[in-house]
Amino acid sequence: MQTLRNITWWLIGLITLGTFTLVVALSNLLTGQFWEVPQSAIIASYIGLAFGLLNPIKFFVLGDTLIHEVGHAQTAALTFGRVSFIRVERDTSGVTYFSGARFFRRISEALVSLSGPISSSVVFVITARFISSELTSYWAIASAVFILLILVTTVRNFWGWVIGLVLLGVLYLVLEASGYINPAVLGTENLSRSSSLLTNTILAVTALNLGSAIRYSFRFRFPRNPGSDEFRFSQALFLPKAVGGHLILLIQLALAWLGMSYLLGWPSMFEIGRLI
Repeated sequence: MQTLRNITWWLIGLITLGTFTLVVALSNLLTGQFWEVPQSAIIASYIGLAFGLLNPIKFFVLGDTLIHEVGHAQTAALTFGRVSFIRVERDTSGVTYFSGARFFRRISEALVSLSGPISSSVVFVITARFISSELTSYWAIASAVFILLILVTTVRNFWGWVIGLVLLGVLYLVLEASGYINPAVLGTENLSRSSSLLTNTILAVTALNLGSAIRYSFRFRFPRNPGSDEFRFSQALFLPKAVGGHLILLIQLALAWLGMSYLLGWPSMFEIGRLI
């Protein structure tokens, strides 16, 4: 099982890194497939983001917790660590058990510590670009495969499986609405409307996770707990703790802005166009 787990995390890490690089640095390769994202999808993103920032219900933070731990795990694998298992707890805490890298340990610790808090931002950027390029079904297929592999090989507790299965259910409906799976749950006569609704749901959920992550980083931008990601990130790079905490928050805000620029069809994140 450990061999399968190692291969899983190497693949997930490499594909995520490659996709993010393509989306951010080489997005011109996708030109010609962009479309004007409907206003309803933009509004869904704003609502999801606002709810994540203000949300008082712990259950709705669990999605960000799982993505947070996945970020740690894939970066640990890419820096030659060995991932053992992931736990997501009902109180929204989570933990990734892994053995550290043998080489460049300080840089590795900084990258692993950073990748957890910014993972929901990275997912939002990738999702925004794929949806704005009418590639939602490909995004759903890849996400479903990743989640299934993660659940089977690495997640080791009830709440982790609950969140994973909920996400798989949403992705299954997306694939039905896209026509990749014969409709069994959705009615064939309403597939177009269902597809729009599910696209809005995807954006709302990813934005909700992003808002939850930003809210968490804002609360802990002055890290005092030696076990926190912000504290370890700062310590690994010899930064004052407040500087490291604020740097993580600023990275998330920049990625959120980039993702919204894709959805809103701006020429670049520095050329502001429509806002809704």
